[in-house]
Amino acid sequence: MGIIYLQKLNNDVVSHCSCEDGRVSFPGQMDCPWCGCGWLFSCVTCCKAFTFAKGVELDATWEEVATEAIRNSWEEEPTAEDVASWVEAMQELLECVEVGETYVYLDGAVIPADVDGVEFEGWHSLHKLDMLPQVEAIQNPSIVDDVLANKEYWMQTALPDSEWDDEEDDESE
Repeated sequence: MGIIYLQKLNNDVVSHCSCEDGRVSFPGQMDCPWCGCGWLFSCVTCCKAFTFAKGVELDATWEEVATEAIRNSWEEEPTAEDVASWVEAMQELLECVEVGETYVYLDGAVIPADVDGVEFEGWHSLHKLDMLPQVEAIQNPSIVDDVLANKEYWMQTALPDSEWDDEEDDESE
């Protein structure tokens, strides 16, 4: 028996990964989510980004996927603690994934692509969106620039009293 996981679905909106299996890695979200790290999946194998993933059953263990992801991302051999931490975080991130369903990533959350809208507190921002921007971008590509890759959107929705606020304050001084 394998694990329930996420794998690249297609090349819609943004897709730089051309790997056959396109398994998702743990989000490498930094303090610049508008660059893509806050709204794109990244591939375990090539570490390149893509927009849509589907729930699949992998014939692998969590530890095998973690070890490969850490090796490819960090370019070093992972410790047992690194693998255990990665597995725990990834299992939490993917706990609601169902085989055959389509998902997007947004600010620390894996979200079913068929939801009408979202309202949640992410790692960086508070999001209140009538429609998932990635899904809307299929028909209206300008949404990428207007919302997802828009620094102003992310800074205006940044959580209060976070490190993000401190960075913006430092830049304005």
